[in-house]
Order: sequence, then structure tokens, then C-alpha cells
Amino acid sequence: MSERRTALITGASSGFGEEFARLFARDGFDLVLVARRGAKMEELAQLLDQRFASTTIVLPKDLSHAHAVGELVDNLHQRGVTIDALVNNAGFAQYGPFVQAEPAELVDMLQVNVVALTELTRALLPGMVERGWGRIVNLGSVGSFAPAPMTGAYAATKAFVLSFSLALTEELKGTGVTVTALCPGPTETGFQARAAMADSKLIAGRRLPSADEVVRAGYAAMQKGRPYLVTGTTSKLFAFGSRFLPRTTAAKIAAKSQERMDH
Repeated sequence: MSERRTALITGASSGFGEEFARLFARDGFDLVLVARRGAKMEELAQLLDQRFASTTIVLPKDLSHAHAVGELVDNLHQRGVTIDALVNNAGFAQYGPFVQAEPAELVDMLQVNVVALTELTRALLPGMVERGWGRIVNLGSVGSFAPAPMTGAYAATKAFVLSFSLALTEELKGTGVTVTALCPGPTETGFQARAAMADSKLIAGRRLPSADEVVRAGYAAMQKGRPYLVTGTTSKLFAFGSRFLPRTTAAKIAAKSQERMDH
């Protein structure tokens, strides 16, 4: 690896992760791409390395496995790779009544959305602080701001992400390291399809912003050191307004928006 700065991006095989990789490569970063699908990342790596003269390492890894982050960090140490920017983008949702949630998938979601994000941040943050420069982006959601029936456990993971990110922002003042929680509303990615949310009132029939639009806004917020960013007008209004509502009322509003269209 060269002396250039290096960005590690999880969930880098598509969607937000792919778009973050493009922007970091454009700005002269080398890359470490992490996701389950190695072939997709290899294609992206070849494209970016040719276009931007970056050096990209592809590390296929399923972050729902308990030892995945430890193995990933060991791999980086063995290669002598220093990480200057971290995008904790990997994550997924469950949609539907919690009582019907598939238990093993629920645990996998908690592992990816919360545990792996926290472990990876803990592993890479000390080096950033020591060097006096670092950028971390954690993927939250508009669901970070209020309980969300039908995606209850998912929204709770994203509430953790926002709270964790804002706490770190305060702890890291003056260190040269910033943390930004990017909190998008519904976006045109494969995310909703995996969660089987396409027929919810939140999604169906709406023109959703592209991953590119959201990531460009999030990347700019990261560059400015903003603690968090909500994207989308409706999502911004909900995130802002929810702080003035009783929590039970916010939950009822979220529940109505996430009903299936046939209700």
C-alpha cells in the first residue's frame, strides 16, 4: 500500500457502500472493501483502480459471524494497512411484526448493525486518534429518531448508531477525528427488497432518492465534520418533529407509515 490515506467501507458490494467507495477513490484514497459478495467487490475494485489509480483490497467477510471483525482486523495488521477513514455501512432490516421475526436472522441483524459496527470502530479508532486525523461515517436511519413498529428491532439498532455516534463526537473533540451519523429515509437501493418492505406505505408508489444522492450529501457532511445528517424532506421533518412528540405518539405515526398497502 502507498502512503496515501486509506478508507475501509463495509457493505461495499452495492448501494451506499459502492457509492462511498467511488467518492473516496475520486478523492485520492486507497480502499479496503468489505462485504459478503466478493465477486461484486472485485468488479468495483478493478473499475476504481483503473479510473482513479487507487489501490483496493477486497476482503469478503460476513459480519454477522461473531469472529468476523477480529479476523478482518488481523488481516489488516498482517498486510500493514492503516485505516484513516471508516464507513460502517453494512446493515439490514427485518420487516413485519416482531412476534413473527425469524430468530436467527434477528440475531444476525443485531450482530451486523450494532456489534460489528461497534467492534470495528473500537479497533480502528485508537490509531486515528494517535495520528491526529480520522473520519468515521456510521449509517443510521430516519428510524434512529423514534420507535418504528414493524421494524422495531431494526429501528432500535439505528437508535443505538445515532446515540453512539453523537457520544463519540463529544469524546473526540480536538483529536482531529470526526464521527458522522448518516440518517437517510427510504432510498432506491436493494435494502427494501431484502427486508420485503416494497409494499409498505413508506415505500410503495414513492419516488425514492438514489443511493448516489444520499451518499454525496453524507460525504459532504463527513468532510465538514457534521455530527449527523438526515436526508429527504419528509424524513427531516419527522426527525425534527419527533423530538417534540410523546414517544408513544411518534411510534403511532411510524406505525401508520409502515403498514402494508392492503391495510
